[in-house]
Amino acid sequence: MASKSKNLSFAEKNELIEKFRNSNLSKAAFAKENSIPRTTLNNILAAKLCSSNVQICEQERKRQRLSPYENVDKALLSWIKYARSQNAPISWNVLIGWLVGWLVV
Repeated sequence: MASKSKNLSFAEKNELIEKFRNSNLSKAAFAKENSIPRTTLNNILAAKLCSSNVQICEQERKRQRLSPYENVDKALLSWIKYARSQNAPISWNVLIGWLVGWLVV
């Protein structure tokens, strides 16, 4: 029976990336030395999850979920904060109406 896999946080993944960069080991040898599956190491190195965004690495999230539409996310977040400060109810229909209005402008 295989052992249960361990979820690595962003900080741990970033630490593995840095350790691998500084070592002269092959991927297979490095994975064995750090007791992680080789495919997991390959996926971490391919994604390089935390190298560009250190702020997100501080969180305990396991996966990074970034939107391809960053400006829409920022505008929506500021609108939601404004609507909540005015005690306005926010429902799905209200969100869709705002989004359609924002995209038309």
